Amino acid sequence: MHVTTYFIIAVIILVVFLLFRSEHKFEFLKAAILFVIQLCCSTINFLIFMVIAYLIMSQWDHVNLGNLFLLLAAFVVLSGVFVYWGMRLASKIFKFSTTTLTLVEYYIQWSLIYVTVYQAIFSNIKHITSITNFIRVGNFLDPNLFVVAILPSFISVWIAVILYKKSIKAI
Repeated sequence: MHVTTYFIIAVIILVVFLLFRSEHKFEFLKAAILFVIQLCCSTINFLIFMVIAYLIMSQWDHVNLGNLFLLLAAFVVLSGVFVYWGMRLASKIFKFSTTTLTLVEYYIQWSLIYVTVYQAIFSNIKHITSITNFIRVGNFLDPNLFVVAILPSFISVWIAVILYKKSIKAI
């Protein structure tokens, strides 16, 4: 790596450190950074869990990890506990305000809604190639049309409510 890469990494770490040491400033940015860090840590946890599960299943033929859904649920809970422990350790250095943690929750929910819309659009792209034809046929009650048309509005309204609550210091 070049010296400039190390310098940029050091500056980013310093900015994040200073940002989280300040209280009641840049809450949206702090929440976004915390969300990305938690997401990366959780993804690393899942990869490690999957490798361990694969190694166990490949070494012993008689070991059966059961239903994939239950295995995933166990990984979700275990990863959540590990990320929680990481937050507990980080809280000794950084201050996580209630507002920042609430905004992280909102980012998670907004992302899930957006992914649902994305999935509905691209899983039905051949059905919705011509939206006018889709409407002309009379498929107004199709749940995919509802997801594509209404859920983005949910995100917009949610953002407006959060910004208003932030302006009146309700969060």
